Amino acid sequence: MKKPISPPIELVLHVVTGLLPDNPHTLLPPSHPTTEALLAFTLVCQETRQLANRYLRDHCVYLSSDTRLRSLLLSVPCRSDLLNITSLFLAPFRHTVDDLPTATWVRELLFYTSPSLKRLIIDIPPRSLYPDDDHLNVRPVLREAFVMLEHLEEFVSVRDELYLDTVRWGNHEAVWRHWPRLRRLALYNVDATGLFWIAIAKMQELGTLVLTHADGLEELNIKASFFHDAGRPLKILLVNAEDEQPDNIIMSDWNIIDPRRKMNIMLHSLSAAFTQEDPIEACQEYIKAGAETGTLWDWEGELLEQSPLERAE
Repeated sequence: MKKPISPPIELVLHVVTGLLPDNPHTLLPPSHPTTEALLAFTLVCQETRQLANRYLRDHCVYLSSDTRLRSLLLSVPCRSDLLNITSLFLAPFRHTVDDLPTATWVRELLFYTSPSLKRLIIDIPPRSLYPDDDHLNVRPVLREAFVMLEHLEEFVSVRDELYLDTVRWGNHEAVWRHWPRLRRLALYNVDATGLFWIAIAKMQELGTLVLTHADGLEELNIKASFFHDAGRPLKILLVNAEDEQPDNIIMSDWNIIDPRRKMNIMLHSLSAAFTQEDPIEACQEYIKAGAETGTLWDWEGELLEQSPLERAE
């Protein structure tokens, strides 16, 4: 009997590459067929293992439980390649962050991955534990963990604005202010008043900002607040259920403040598939879906412009 002819390794590697999603920013859960196929190719030979492991690090590090987080950390001593994770979905807590062991594991993970991590999506509820109730000092551990991400370029917080102040009425700088390379930022239910826009203006590389279910949008002139301290272009997407979009955005003097339209502010309403859910959960799931598929940053919406009547005034 003739020995079966093996296909050229170049062809096999081409098949492995062909498994990748079309969008290079897509993050895949463990149950996705692509994730399962890549895992299978890690068992074929050394060449496919190296390539598949690289793609798994880029597209499939999906830590949706404390068990998955702990398992990855236990693998690090014998898998140094795990230190080169570039994209990550992180949701190790259940209903509260009042869990010191898990918070410590998060800090350990981000310590290992901070030199390589470029893209991070988190589904974590920091407001489930306020500073006054933090008897185990969980919040300082988490704040220390996220501050380390100096190389991060994209960040999405599904359930929060990454509120990690360690004192209830303190004036802590936002954690994302410590990420000088950040280009894209998506936050949930942020207080978008004066101090927020001062902080955004100081983020020199930030080009896209997605604010979901934000507060304070009608309390100040966004363009005036931003361009008082910055002059770079910025795309802002305001995401909400259609009937909860802000109605009274202050647009006075926009044609004077921003004559070249460097800032585009758009209203983006949830798609019909999400409108039947609770508004809060709907917004969170909608952003999570867009972040995981990598389409979030390409979303557009109704462009807000100063009306001719307002210009005449």
